[in-house]
Amino acid sequence: MIVVCPSCSSRFQYPDARFQGAAAKRFKCPRCGQVFEVINPSFPPSSPPAIPEFQPASGAFNAPRPTETTARKERDAMLAAAGLATAGMPKDIRYSLAFLTGPQASTVRVLDTPVTVIGREEGDVIINDPEISRRHARVEIHADGTVWLCDLDSTNGTSTGGRRLEGPAQLMDRQEFTCGKSTLMLLIRTIDSMSPD
Repeated sequence: MIVVCPSCSSRFQYPDARFQGAAAKRFKCPRCGQVFEVINPSFPPSSPPAIPEFQPASGAFNAPRPTETTARKERDAMLAAAGLATAGMPKDIRYSLAFLTGPQASTVRVLDTPVTVIGREEGDVIINDPEISRRHARVEIHADGTVWLCDLDSTNGTSTGGRRLEGPAQLMDRQEFTCGKSTLMLLIRTIDSMSPD
């Protein structure tokens, strides 16, 4: 499931197995340090009552969904509300990866598909770096314009902000991440703000 930090709105993958049968677990946001409670979506409806969902954009609470709604429908609705249900390329935004260090340093690669795989031998961006796995990481651009980075079980891992990824992490404009010896930076630009060629 996806959890959203109520303080900084960062989104993180939270495996259902971490609940270990509990109705809720406390979660500390790795970005801002905020501690909040994550409710187990598969817990029986007769257990603790559903809490209202806070919507940061409007600053309001939504009423809990009816108890007859299945966990699958709730999950799909939550992903759609978080903008994670489908991938897509917003037409007015250009996404690029700038290579800061490594074999391709000082180059820029425009991302023209919703999913970009980075690897040493397979993928859309091939980096001749012995510390990068054959298929190392994936960058996903969603329909709501958010960009997500996911490690593909690489040997040496993918890190951002000095921390190794344990699940998908949202990338912001000018945020750096490292694969092997290569450091890349995500660049997000609106088409209007770009100077003509």
